[in-house]
Amino acid sequence: MHQAKRSLISLDGIQMEINKFLYPSLVLIGIIFLRFLFDIINQIEIHFDEAQYWVWSQNLSLSYLSKGPLVPTSIAISNLVFGKSYLGLKFFSYAAYLGTVLMLSMSASKLSGKKESFNNTLILAGLSPALFILGGVASTDIFLFFFWSLTIFCYICFFKDRNEKWFYIIGISTGLGILAKLTMILLPLSILLYFLTSDLRKYFFNIHIYLSAIIAIFISSPIIIWNAQNNWVTFFHEIDHLISKTPTLNPEILLATLVLTAPSFLLLFNHSIRKKFLSQKFNYLIYPTLMMIVFFVIKSFTGKIQVNWSIPIFLVLIPILVSISNDFKKRAVFLSILILGPILLLSNNKISSLILDYDPLHPSRGWDDTYRDLFQDQEYDYLAAENYKLLSTAAYFHGDAKKLFLTKESNRRLTHYDLWKKDLKSSDKILYISQSSNVILSNTLNCMKIREVTNYHRKHLTLYNCTSK
Repeated sequence: MHQAKRSLISLDGIQMEINKFLYPSLVLIGIIFLRFLFDIINQIEIHFDEAQYWVWSQNLSLSYLSKGPLVPTSIAISNLVFGKSYLGLKFFSYAAYLGTVLMLSMSASKLSGKKESFNNTLILAGLSPALFILGGVASTDIFLFFFWSLTIFCYICFFKDRNEKWFYIIGISTGLGILAKLTMILLPLSILLYFLTSDLRKYFFNIHIYLSAIIAIFISSPIIIWNAQNNWVTFFHEIDHLISKTPTLNPEILLATLVLTAPSFLLLFNHSIRKKFLSQKFNYLIYPTLMMIVFFVIKSFTGKIQVNWSIPIFLVLIPILVSISNDFKKRAVFLSILILGPILLLSNNKISSLILDYDPLHPSRGWDDTYRDLFQDQEYDYLAAENYKLLSTAAYFHGDAKKLFLTKESNRRLTHYDLWKKDLKSSDKILYISQSSNVILSNTLNCMKIREVTNYHRKHLTLYNCTSK
């Protein structure tokens, strides 16, 4: 009798453990399936930034002009495993997407001390329009989001436990995040500034915080080494974003980014939720976030900001809002669907064409047909263009990341292609791609038009047969 009871208890325990992991697993599988389905239904091919990172992945380097080596290296690895395919390009991006959702969910659970916060955040983070869209793009953003979310989780754990071991994981996460995108520097810097204004300043006398900083610098050292060899071009590139002759003057874009990242933020119009959100228990998370918001507001007046650049600073709001109360889950999910739903609908060209005169996702589809019609079976020694977007996408669909060069006949910004030295011969056959509206005014090329394609909006391209002068 007692043996039978013990067996039943054991079976119940096993069943509880299975149920504990079954729900999160199903949610994560569902998120990935929906994101994959989004690309299939909407015939998403490749964004020109993804094409550029693929080209870099076939020309590995310690670093690159505008980004670190993490994304190209990850694409190179997935290419070795899956070949030049959808997964070969996006495998690690999806992994980073899932990792971001998991880290935010673990942060919410740590903040509230309740297991249900973990499950609720899985859904809300998965339904974040910014995370959902960028989670399936092989770019620096989703990798930055993952390491940013990991750093937030470690920071929360440190604040709760006051265990200095978390400094070391933060150092590792910061270093890897910098290898994806230099924006990662903002998070630890804003946290350190908060330390100076609170009783946490005592940790500046703790050796662990300095050792963790050394770890971060060591991990991100490939960027420093490469720049030392290349006249510090990355830092001049970033300075142009901070101080520009033509600043974007668009601080209002931060509000749009906030809503796209955490739609549940709109629930702060509710007095009781707002009161809990502004309580002192979250100061160590909210104040660093406010510092970064101020930074981006100033940057919009002195330099440039885009929607995706400020997304990471708002990620922390997702676990904070979930940890405040589990009662607002239905309203939060409704807001996420309210924001994400129209985006998903308008992403379908058949639906968007009924409302808009242009394709809102034109940078991500139509490339394959365009280049097939444009190039046909033309032979060449080099592919050339003055637009890095055209050169990158042409290189990807041709599967050629070596025989490329970017001409520079205007005052456009420097790109990584400009750092590649090409020794052209007069006998080299160069296929030059250009927007049909642009006339080639080159001092280095003699060109003759071959053909023009006008299959898709904003993909009216002309192909030229050129030789160097």
